[in-house]
Amino acid sequence: MFKRHYNIIVVGCCLLFAFVNVGLASTAFSVHQPYIVDMDGIGDGSGSIILSTNKLTAFAAMFFVDRYYSLLGDRRGVFLATICTTCGFVVYSLASSLPGFMVGSVLTGLGYGCGGMVAVTYIVNRWFATNIGSVIGIAAMGSGFCAIFMPYVVTGIIHAFSLQTAFLVEAAIALAVGLLVFALLRNGPASLGISQFGANKQGESAKRRSIGMAGLRPSSKFARGLLFVSIVGVGIFACGGSAYVSVLATSSGFSPVVAASYVSAIGIAMTIAKFCFGEIFDRIGVFVGSVIIFSCGICGYALCCMAPLGNPYVVLVGVLLMGVGMVAGSLGISVWSIDLSTPETRARQIRSFQMLYQLGGFIANFAPGFVKDLTGSYVFAYAGFGLIALITAIVILGYYRKYRMTKKG
Repeated sequence: MFKRHYNIIVVGCCLLFAFVNVGLASTAFSVHQPYIVDMDGIGDGSGSIILSTNKLTAFAAMFFVDRYYSLLGDRRGVFLATICTTCGFVVYSLASSLPGFMVGSVLTGLGYGCGGMVAVTYIVNRWFATNIGSVIGIAAMGSGFCAIFMPYVVTGIIHAFSLQTAFLVEAAIALAVGLLVFALLRNGPASLGISQFGANKQGESAKRRSIGMAGLRPSSKFARGLLFVSIVGVGIFACGGSAYVSVLATSSGFSPVVAASYVSAIGIAMTIAKFCFGEIFDRIGVFVGSVIIFSCGICGYALCCMAPLGNPYVVLVGVLLMGVGMVAGSLGISVWSIDLSTPETRARQIRSFQMLYQLGGFIANFAPGFVKDLTGSYVFAYAGFGLIALITAIVILGYYRKYRMTKKG
C-alpha cells in the first residue's frame, strides 16, 4: 500500500520544498522589500543588490547541482538545500545593513539553486514516466501557495512585532519542512524496489502529448544560441515582475497592505495556472498552453505599467495576468527543457535551462532598482519586462510552431 501510493508522497515533498526554497526564498520575498529599502543605509539600489545576490548565487549553484545530487542523493540534497534557506532567514533576522542582507541572500540563493525547480524537475523526471507536465505543475504549486498566504502572514507579523520576528518565523517554517521532507523522501524508485510511476502507460501518454520529447532540438549553433538567450529572457520577465510588485505599488501611492495583496494575487494566479497548464500541456499540447501563458504575461505587464494612474483594480487584473505569465519560469522551463532534449542529454539540458533562467533572474533583480533611481519610477522596468516577454514568446513558440508544421507536412 505504501509503495503503491508513494507517488503522492513524492509530489507532496516536492510541493513542500518548493514552498520553502522557491516561495520563501524568492517568489514571496518581495513582500519584505518595502520594509528593507526603508531601512537606514539601504534604499532602492541596495534593495536590488540584495535580490540579485540571491539570483546570482542560485545561478552559480547550477554549475554543480547535478554533481551535488549525484553525490548526496535526492533526500540529503533537498534537506541540505532547505537548511541553507533556513540559515539565510536566520541571518536576515540579524542583519541591519547591506552586507548582512547579502550574506542571507547568498544562503537563500543556495537553497533556491540546489533545492528549487531544478530539484523538482530532476525528482519528477526520475519518479514518473508519464504526465510529467501535470506532476511538475502540481509540485510547483508550492511556491504559489507560499505567495498566496505568506505575504499576509509576514505583513501581520511585521506590524504586530518586527521584520526580524517575521524572518525568524520563516526560518522555523523552512526548518520544519526540511525535517519532514528528509523523513519522507527516498532516492528514486529503485530505493523502494519499484518502477517509475506510469511506466506501463508510457506509450499511451506519449500519444496524448502533441509533441515528441526530442523533436524540437534546434540543429544549428545560431538556433541554439537564440534559444538560450530566450531562456535568459524568460528569467528576466518571470522573476522581475513578482520581485518588484510591492515597491511598484507603494511607489505608485498604494498602501503596504494593498501591495501585499498584490503579491498574494500573483500567488493565487500562479497556483491555479500551474495546475491548469500542467493538464493543458499533457492533454492539449505545449504550444497552445505556451501561447496562452505568454499572452497573459505580456498583457499583465502592460496593465501594471498603469499603476501610477492609481486605479487598484487595473493593477489587480495586471498582477493576476502577470502571475499566469510567470508560470513560464517554473512549469514552462521544466517542460521545455525536457522537450528540447534526448534521454541522454536530459539532465544536462535541465541544468542548462535552469542556469540560464537564474541568469535572467539575476538581471531582472539587479536592474529595476537602478532604473527607478534614474527615472523615478518602476514603470519603465515593467515596460521592459513586457517587451522582453514578447520577444521571448516569438522565439520559443517559433520552435513549437515549426515542429507542428513539419509534422503536418
